[in-house]
Amino acid sequence: MQLLIMFFSIALLGIFITFYTLHYREVKNITDQLSKINKTKTNSKILMASSNRNLRNLVLEINKTLEEKQKSEIQHRNMDLELRHAIANMSHDLRTPLTSIIGYMQLMDEDNLTCNERKEYMDIITRRAESLQILISSFYDLSRLEAKEYKFELKSVNLSSSLYDSIALYYKDFINKNIEPIIDIDEKISLIIADENAVRRIFSNIIENAIKYGNKYMSITLKEEEDCIITAFTNDAPNLKKEDIDHIFERFFTADTTRGDKSTGLGLAITRELVEQMGHDIYASITDGKINIIIKWKKKLFS
Repeated sequence: MQLLIMFFSIALLGIFITFYTLHYREVKNITDQLSKINKTKTNSKILMASSNRNLRNLVLEINKTLEEKQKSEIQHRNMDLELRHAIANMSHDLRTPLTSIIGYMQLMDEDNLTCNERKEYMDIITRRAESLQILISSFYDLSRLEAKEYKFELKSVNLSSSLYDSIALYYKDFINKNIEPIIDIDEKISLIIADENAVRRIFSNIIENAIKYGNKYMSITLKEEEDCIITAFTNDAPNLKKEDIDHIFERFFTADTTRGDKSTGLGLAITRELVEQMGHDIYASITDGKINIIIKWKKKLFS
C-alpha cells in the first residue's frame, strides 16, 4: 500500500511539474511578446495557442488594452498635428495684418509725406487694426464654441426678418462685386427657437464668404417645409474642388492656398458651431461649380 501511495504521489508531482513548466513557458512567452511590442511600438498582438482558458482570457484582455493604447497614441498624434497646424495658421493670420500695420507706421515717420499720403496710410492702418480685432474675436468665439462655453439667449426668431436685415448690410458689397443676388424669401413662415444675434451672424458669415470667394452669381432662398425651415445660399465657387467640400466647415480651411489677409477660414467653422449648438443642421454640397450651403431650422425644439 505504501508503495502504491508513493507511486501516486510521484505521478501527481510529475503532473504538477509538467503543468507548472508548461504554464511557466506560456507566461514567459506572453511576457517576452509584450516586452517586444512595448519596445518596438508595433501594432502587433500577443499570439498564444494555449488550451488554458484563463491564460487565453488574460491574453485577450492584454490585446484589448494594446488596441486601446494604439488608438490613444494615434489620437494623440493627430491632436498634436492639428494643434501644430492650427498654431501655424493662427500665426500667419495674425502676422499678416500686423506686418502691414508696422510697415505703414514706419512709412508715416518719413518727413516728406504729404497730408493726403499721411491720411491714406492712417486709413490703411485703421482698417488693418479693425481686421485684426475681428480676427482675434473670431479666434476667441470659436474657442468658446468648441469648449461649449458660448451662451445663447434662446427665444422666438423670425428668420425672414433676420435674413432681410443681413442682406441689406451687404448692399454696397454686392454692388462693388457686381453681384445681383437672386432672392426668394417666404415671409409667412413659422418662428423658430434660436439666438437672434447668432442667427444674424450665421447669415452674415455665409453671405460674406460668398461675396469674398464668389464671382457674379448668388442666390438666397428661404422656404418652409413640413417639419423644418430651409435657408439655402448658392454662389459660384471657381476655386473650390469637390474634394474640398468635406472640409468646408473646418477651422482654418480656405480654398485660397496663399492664405491672404482676407482668408482666415474661421467664418464657416463658427457658422457650423452656432447652427449645431442651437440644435439645427447645416451641410454643404457643390454642383456645376457652385457651392450650396443649406441650413435646416427645426420648427419645434421645445415643448
